[in-house]
Amino acid sequence: MRTTIPSVNHASDATQHALVRPDELNDVEAVMSSLSSQDWAFTDDDTRYLTHDLHPYPAKFIPQIPAHLIARLSMPGDRVFDPFGGSATTAVEAVRLGRRATSIDANPLSALIGRVKTGYMTPSIRADLEQLAAAVESRLVGPDGEVEAQWPSVLERHGKYCPEIPNIEKWFDVEAQAALCLLRHLIDTTTRDLSRDAALLALSRIILRVSNQESETRYVSVKKNVSFKVCLRAYLESLRTAMRRLDNAAAELQYADAEFVIGDSRADLQRSIAECSVDLIVTSPPYPNATDYHLYHRFRLFWLGFDPRKLGQIEIGSHLRHQRNNSGFEEYHEDMVKVLSGCAYALAPGRFAVFVVGDALFKGESFSTASAIAEAAEAAGLRVVGTVDRPIHTTKRSFAKPARRARLEQLVVLQKPNHEVVVSLGAPAYKMWNYEVELRAREITALTNAKIDAREAGGEIRLKVANPDYWNLRRLAFTRDYSVVGDPDRRESTWQKVLENGDADPSKRKDPKYGTHGLHAYKGKFYPQLAKSLLNISGVPVGGRILDPYCGSGTTLVEAMLNGFAGYGCDFNPLAAKIAKAKTGILTLPRHIVDHAIRSVLDRVVLRGTGYDLSLDQFSNDLHRELHDWFPEKVLFKLNWLLAQIRLLGNPTIVDFLEVTLSSVVRDVSQQDPSDLRIRRRKAPLEDAPVFELFADRLTYGHSRLQKYWAVAGRQPGDMIEPRVVEGDSRAPHTAKLLGLERQSVDAVVTSPPYATALPYIDTDRLSLLAIMGIPSKIRSTLEENLTGSREIRKSERDTFEATLMDDKEAYSILPKDVVSEVRFILRENSKIDVGFRRANMPALLWRYYVHMKENLESMHGVMRPGARAFYVVGDSRTNAGGNWVKINTCANISKIAQEAGFRFLEAIDIDVTTENYKHIHNAITENQILVFERP
Repeated sequence: MRTTIPSVNHASDATQHALVRPDELNDVEAVMSSLSSQDWAFTDDDTRYLTHDLHPYPAKFIPQIPAHLIARLSMPGDRVFDPFGGSATTAVEAVRLGRRATSIDANPLSALIGRVKTGYMTPSIRADLEQLAAAVESRLVGPDGEVEAQWPSVLERHGKYCPEIPNIEKWFDVEAQAALCLLRHLIDTTTRDLSRDAALLALSRIILRVSNQESETRYVSVKKNVSFKVCLRAYLESLRTAMRRLDNAAAELQYADAEFVIGDSRADLQRSIAECSVDLIVTSPPYPNATDYHLYHRFRLFWLGFDPRKLGQIEIGSHLRHQRNNSGFEEYHEDMVKVLSGCAYALAPGRFAVFVVGDALFKGESFSTASAIAEAAEAAGLRVVGTVDRPIHTTKRSFAKPARRARLEQLVVLQKPNHEVVVSLGAPAYKMWNYEVELRAREITALTNAKIDAREAGGEIRLKVANPDYWNLRRLAFTRDYSVVGDPDRRESTWQKVLENGDADPSKRKDPKYGTHGLHAYKGKFYPQLAKSLLNISGVPVGGRILDPYCGSGTTLVEAMLNGFAGYGCDFNPLAAKIAKAKTGILTLPRHIVDHAIRSVLDRVVLRGTGYDLSLDQFSNDLHRELHDWFPEKVLFKLNWLLAQIRLLGNPTIVDFLEVTLSSVVRDVSQQDPSDLRIRRRKAPLEDAPVFELFADRLTYGHSRLQKYWAVAGRQPGDMIEPRVVEGDSRAPHTAKLLGLERQSVDAVVTSPPYATALPYIDTDRLSLLAIMGIPSKIRSTLEENLTGSREIRKSERDTFEATLMDDKEAYSILPKDVVSEVRFILRENSKIDVGFRRANMPALLWRYYVHMKENLESMHGVMRPGARAFYVVGDSRTNAGGNWVKINTCANISKIAQEAGFRFLEAIDIDVTTENYKHIHNAITENQILVFERP
């Protein structure tokens, strides 16, 4: 299932022809054919959706135009740039479609509008605005005479906010001046950051309404006698409208990542944007000699603290500026040459720019703006791909006379030549293991086709790339940032660096718990950076299918969805499947829904007081005896109350997330020794435990991790595709059907299967299986026995396996000779002396493990496409055979089994691991290998 920001009806077809992979842009003819076949009129489409009509702005283009261009010419996570930001139409569409937005405009009002239109309404922002609304509303209480009588004292106290507008009495009644000064004071006192921007935008919306200017489009003074009370009411209405629009847009703008720069695109563009850092430019520059933005926004700018006269001096295309300079179309052309030079600098190799323009009129003579843009683009080093005509409906033309006459606009499509650029790749701030340096070299080679010597991959790497290889740099796991060598001080962070550290300086330590990776402890899991690097090394393009047949707690699946792949996973352990579903599912839900659910549960826990029901109704009656055996009664009552609160929520994904969070503290509040993987009791039994406090701490931690992810989610390269996770056995054919996988449909397998008899997964988490999932001991025992790598086996099964092992014909028909010989050696050596049941079981356990791995590999062979690769992270261990320690050659044995299953063995990559501080793991694996197989 693909999870993208849901499209609204008015732009619902924008993603029908969306770009799937960046290499599709190399087919310029196909790109131009797609753009030419689009109906760009959008005559009957709604153009006021989301926040698009939040503030008046002259001559803006309709949102459907940038929506379709962005979907067709960029990937999710790409940076979309508008050098004439205006009312932020391009920026809103960019973030709605999961891209990053950067806008520059000389009009400071443009930046304010953009920040608000792409803003996300959080509870703290809403609280600020509600306080402001209450402050304004309180001024309106009382008889009309008393309300109106406030203005003289208000003007005296807050007159400092009154701007120096020439002839201000002509344009604003004195009561209106007083009200506006009061509003500025209240805004400064109650708001900050986005709440301040929203409050100022609400003020800007009413400036002309409470002024004596005749209308938005006529700069003529008409006496209106606007009262103090009318001004306050108008503002309150405007503020409520802005809040409502932001609330309604929250779901679609939840991951908005937008930057708005106040500047002159002719001179400031190269100073504002790094070289080759823009993936698409979509803009509608001012019609030449048509509109005077500084005049239409004159009074708004004054009341917001800006000087519109400065804007008038530099405004491109301004009718008054052309009159003042006695200039013609040549001045506009010269301005656009400078702008396009900056655009060429900022645009990445092979990427596109689209300018939406209309013809100009100077002294009765018509000029082709499209031709001028094309000439300027070629002078700047851009290629003119083509021009597409767009009919303008008669009711949707500009109010400016020169623009209103236009019946056609042109989309001028430009491309930066896809020439190689020299880039510098920065290594992670933390010290890499030797194998990570090797993996870094391999993933760079896989994503860029550049041959990298692993001996030189520990520090800065320089290489030449063009697109799509340049686009792939952001996907690297063991690279911090990159830049074009000519612009070394402005580096682009990789997606991995952003996930781990945001925009802060990189940490000296690797963070394996970003996103939801730290939701629940799970023994033996491999860390996310390793999984991601293997996804990159696999060579699978974004959108490809990745399967993890031993998904455990979902590390590979989380990485697949965070990096644009379709992930599929299964695990025989019910808790593992539940954790994997919770980790991945919660990232697909609307941010405001998850945020509200978590806050409500935390509030309920904090406000519960000392009273809660002394009930066990959330636990099945047949579990009570075992529950009382492993938990103090007071703890059970607390767990029961928390489960009841969690299960009040209707969304199963949110319930999973909260139950998994509660599961993460179960071991700590039980009678089981938390430091022991085996079933051992604490030396000092618990009588009670701080269940509520521990749960609240874990949920607060998980919430903070989600908030960090939400803050950067708009930078993810490629679509987020919700993984498919099932509880099931990867060896069984029906599990592939449950996952929706057909034969030869998987592009890569990335997995870390259980190691041979290494970890008691079911025993380790048995209390979570009992208390959270309601699974009794009998079912848990069956699960443990059938789990790949289990240490539990019945004597009858052991005897059967040993008989098979010692029968040459039967044994060699099942497993490779070398594998049979190694297991037989352990059996024979143990038979020479008296050994305990664990050692006596070892040969049969190893036999069963290798048979399970064979069945798994045969199943994987069936679902993988020819040429697909499988990466198995496994490790050797050791056992005592006949009184001597011997090595269990798991890596070599699985390699041989894989070849018998039909795979081509490519290589084994040595990696290092560390062990956690647990008892009874002196036989733990500390040397691992990544086994790489290929399906012929």
